[in-house]
Amino acid sequence: MKKTLIPFLLIALLISGCKSEPKQVEEKANETISSSNEGEVDTGVGENGVALESSPAFEKGGVPVDMFNIVRAETAKYFAEETILSGGNTMRHERTGIDLKNQTVIRSNFDMIYSYGVYDASGGIEITVPDYDLYHIVHVFDENHITLAVVYPGETATIEKEDLTYGDHVYLFMRTQRRSMDQAGLNELNKRQDEVVIKSGSSKPYVSEVKYDPDTFNKLRSYMIGPYGMKTAIINKGFVDNLEEIVFPHYQMVNMGGWAGLPAKHAFYFVILPGDKASKQGKPSSMTFDLPPVQYDKKGYWSLTVYDEQGWVVTENFNMNTMKAKPNEDGTITLNFNNPGAINNIEVKENWNALFRCYLPESVDKVLEFKESVVKNLPKGK
Repeated sequence: MKKTLIPFLLIALLISGCKSEPKQVEEKANETISSSNEGEVDTGVGENGVALESSPAFEKGGVPVDMFNIVRAETAKYFAEETILSGGNTMRHERTGIDLKNQTVIRSNFDMIYSYGVYDASGGIEITVPDYDLYHIVHVFDENHITLAVVYPGETATIEKEDLTYGDHVYLFMRTQRRSMDQAGLNELNKRQDEVVIKSGSSKPYVSEVKYDPDTFNKLRSYMIGPYGMKTAIINKGFVDNLEEIVFPHYQMVNMGGWAGLPAKHAFYFVILPGDKASKQGKPSSMTFDLPPVQYDKKGYWSLTVYDEQGWVVTENFNMNTMKAKPNEDGTITLNFNNPGAINNIEVKENWNALFRCYLPESVDKVLEFKESVVKNLPKGK
């Protein structure tokens, strides 16, 4: 086992601030609301995910943000945003998918439809996902972006206050796969969203214990999600399920560049960059790889989504996945970029990048080998 490369001070800072005050326990029925047009509401999150002074978690001249608290500040930003949108302790469902004109979560996955909720866990919380034959999970994490549970179909998970590494609230991020792209597929998906049951023993709305300074946060975050972070971050070292697994600075860079991501044993992510100057400029290019090692029998799947330099989708035909891709005769997969009429073609802009996702990998070791083989054959111009 490799040593965890994290200063003791960082662990101390992450743990500090937890409160253990007794709270009145009361069962709350599962409630859900449909997503409305967030553009009509000031959520405190601006274009490209910047923190605004209007965010309840930020204020001009507040606590300066640095490498030791930036993940918590990023998480507080989204906890506060969701509390504004849904009121807290409810699930807010995207019913038709993410609006390309109103993207709020950086490097979102468009293969599934998302649901979101911030719940008070001080009195415990129980999440049940009914049995389902497609990919459908509820990802639970706290303000340090430490994964506490990933609930799969047919499972129930219980989170207690002492399971959290900071604060009293958790974020529930649901991902639901669509069987087909027609209305019947969408209707089925919406029904499955509503059938997830969440029970919590307390229902106090989220309030950030800290008011962060937006200027220092936005400056550092912008640097970390830019080219430096894209080239430096090791994604499978960034999303973790306990404090001891944190590796500095990957934990910070990865959580800035792909907030709400899953630990590698649940989903493996890696960045695809253009392999030469022509591809980087958006000229026609392609890449070929073996079938990704995911647990297809358990509804695991792979996808590749293209983003701009800052991590946002800016084209119409921007992804490829298990269900859409047509394999070659030998079973390999060829992806084309800006090659209209070619097999598995994806549109890209200059300075593009992509995120390769492998949900339910056969093993971390196997998917690491797969990643190495792919990055040796990055897209090159024709």
